[in-house]
Amino acid sequence: MWQWLLRVDYSAFKAINGLAGKNGSLDWLVRVFVNDHFVPAVLGLMLMVMLLKGRDRSADRANIDGVVKVILTLALANFAVSLITVFITRNRPFIDHSVPHLLFYTPTDSSFPSNPAAATFAFFAGALLTDRRFAWWYLPPAVLMSFSRLIAGVCYPGDVLAGIALAFIAALLVQRLNFLTRPITDMAYLVESRLRATISQRE
Repeated sequence: MWQWLLRVDYSAFKAINGLAGKNGSLDWLVRVFVNDHFVPAVLGLMLMVMLLKGRDRSADRANIDGVVKVILTLALANFAVSLITVFITRNRPFIDHSVPHLLFYTPTDSSFPSNPAAATFAFFAGALLTDRRFAWWYLPPAVLMSFSRLIAGVCYPGDVLAGIALAFIAALLVQRLNFLTRPITDMAYLVESRLRATISQRE
């Protein structure tokens, strides 16, 4: 069964990686979205928008709660990836197979699970806990970065799916363990209140 899943995973990888090298514009876009800095920077800016988009004090508090949950989901997903890679190591596709169209540098860490997929989808999954309307803005960058890693030849589809699953599991745990996350949210509220008071005094 496991070997069959690996064969299916590799077949899917070959089909998706086969899109590379056929169109210069597509290859350029893949290199942009597979980059380790571009999509994370975009998601970081979107997190700032999420924090500051409130129109009143109540909305500001809700936004703080949402941002805290996104950050905690991201931290938990990254921790899960790090923990799994201690016990499971999977070579990158270009190590075990011939990858004719490699559009990215050759990472040396484990391919499974995909850390970029877990991290980017953590923004989407974490935001769904408090602000479902805004959460959907996180989805396109997450999908584009994850899919680009397949076209670029550095991940298998199974790696990406595992990373996405970890992101949603992390979000579910953050939601279930609200009694543990509440103190962090309360601390963020306190910082926000003191900043407001400081700004008001200076005005």
